[in-house]
Amino acid sequence: MKKLHVAAAVASLFAAGSAMAATISQSGVTVAREVIAVNSQSIIGPAASFTYAGNLSANAASSQDFNLVLKLGGDGAPAWLQTAGNLPNLETMQVKAFVAGSPVNVPVLAAGTTAAGKAAVEVLEVEAVDAQTLRVKFRLENKTAVPVNLTTAQVNFNVTTAAIAAATVGGVDFDAQPAPAAAKFAKVTNLVPTVGTVDSDGASEIATDVCSDGDKRVSLNIRNYTGSGVGVIGESGEAGVTNNGYILFSQALNVIVGKGVAVNRSTNPATENKALSTDTAGFGTTTTMPLGYIKFRNLNVDAWDTDIATDFYKLRANNVNNNGDLNTLTVLNTDGAVDTLGAVVKLMSSNGFAAGSTITLSNSPFCSATGANNVSAAGTAVASNGGKDWTVTFTHADLVSIVTGGAVTNTITAIGDALATGPLGAGADPVAGYTATTDRAYICYNVPGNVEIPQSTFTGLARLTKEVGANEQTNQSCVRELAGLGGGVKIDVRNFLGWDPAKATTEAYGEWINVVRVINNSETQEADLIGQYIRADGKYGKWGEMGTLPARGARYFTAKEVHNLLLNNSSTNGADNTGPGGLTAASGQELAANTRLRISSTKAATLRVQNYFYNTRTGALTEVSGSQGADFVNLGASPRDHIDQDAQTGIKK
Repeated sequence: MKKLHVAAAVASLFAAGSAMAATISQSGVTVAREVIAVNSQSIIGPAASFTYAGNLSANAASSQDFNLVLKLGGDGAPAWLQTAGNLPNLETMQVKAFVAGSPVNVPVLAAGTTAAGKAAVEVLEVEAVDAQTLRVKFRLENKTAVPVNLTTAQVNFNVTTAAIAAATVGGVDFDAQPAPAAAKFAKVTNLVPTVGTVDSDGASEIATDVCSDGDKRVSLNIRNYTGSGVGVIGESGEAGVTNNGYILFSQALNVIVGKGVAVNRSTNPATENKALSTDTAGFGTTTTMPLGYIKFRNLNVDAWDTDIATDFYKLRANNVNNNGDLNTLTVLNTDGAVDTLGAVVKLMSSNGFAAGSTITLSNSPFCSATGANNVSAAGTAVASNGGKDWTVTFTHADLVSIVTGGAVTNTITAIGDALATGPLGAGADPVAGYTATTDRAYICYNVPGNVEIPQSTFTGLARLTKEVGANEQTNQSCVRELAGLGGGVKIDVRNFLGWDPAKATTEAYGEWINVVRVINNSETQEADLIGQYIRADGKYGKWGEMGTLPARGARYFTAKEVHNLLLNNSSTNGADNTGPGGLTAASGQELAANTRLRISSTKAATLRVQNYFYNTRTGALTEVSGSQGADFVNLGASPRDHIDQDAQTGIKK
């Protein structure tokens, strides 16, 4: 029987366009999202196995045509790389079969090359149907004198193959397959799994996608048809064919910014808020404040670099396949090593930073303790948002210095506290509640000590940047709260009526009584209250502590209570500690020039003060708050500095 007749007879056994009995066994591959940064990048597609159940056979001196159609789908718009020379070749296709119960490697040869008297599978054509679809046309060529029945034939796609020697199995002579030429794996391109975005000032946007963007998947679906000829009479539909082939893109690394052991600090009103108050916990000094930390870490994901061959993409110390994260600057890697360039920190404040300040990174939470590896950002901070946001960049060398003090021998996961002792003494726990860590760099806010320090709340984010040309996306943290800087709140009650002890017995408090109401309108921070007389003659008077208000707390103070609380003498040159002063009109004056009351707090970020005059004879209560020192509620709408609130300095003890 002629070849054409045999082919027609075999084709008549199957209904054209029907799905043949088959199963798919496809292996997925997980790739780090970070290693895909531009559309032009490509990676090897997943391997897939399609197993026919009794469908492939050819009588003596006959053939059977079949094809596999591989279609990409899933997230985004993945496409097969179809540039010149990049379509897959027969060296990446493999056929295994059971003939008479024995496993056989069936040779895969080029079209028309099966030797006389032999059997083999030939690759007739690899056709790019569209951007997402490849059709691979095969022919089971049987030039032997006996029938070939591949009872269970498994076609493996996108795999590494080897030479196959000629062999006779089950009475069928199979041809030899030579050693494969250079393999051309089917590659997938048009992949940009976003990790984070970048704004105009060089820092990452405050975006939710970097915190919530999940895995992205590229699917691979296989369809098949068995029939005669090289054309495609009908392909099986997707129904009934399980799709397990995929490329899963997962984030392999993470950057975390947090407050950690850093404590909220306050400015010192006694120094006109030009220095920080003493930190009893030992974190920082009067000119240095730890804001929080940056932590670089591996996620619990085994994800490949673009080579998909040697090591998973991780932050790591040296190993056999790469030289660590900080040891190979200018040497780009595709074998699992992170091409680290540096770190960018963006700090966002509610009210700005002190003029002349710097931001440094340290391997110690104390920031200024002896032995810490403190590193200043390269260049000056880039200000944005009216100066309230600062972006600082730390180089590869900066990170090396933080990790090891300059020796390029380690990974950025080894950042740690190199200090055995802290500001409060020796021991493993020099500061109460502090536990040493070995995986984070601390963000330090350094002030010059001779300019006023704005009180601010701080949030921050950080990015792990990658080398130019590495085609690796940066890793960005979520925005998190850092330590806050309060204190320096100072309010002058300009129309305060001091209590006159001389009237205590004859006229009780006098006809008019001053009542001051202090409100802590913070939701989180308690306020310590300190008061001082500012006498009518301009001299500082007595001062004293007026208690503490919890968050959202408020309290009334009568003028007599104020008098009883302000018991401490001021040592400032020219101070007058004889009393409030301004209780009686001076010679030639119609009215007494009243003393002011200054209220300050070292902890609070904001206070409100209401002032009332109460008439003991008539019972009239008059609010006179409008003439006190300014205290703005809407900071964004006010061009004035809301810290000073009319008073220019704090308490003078």
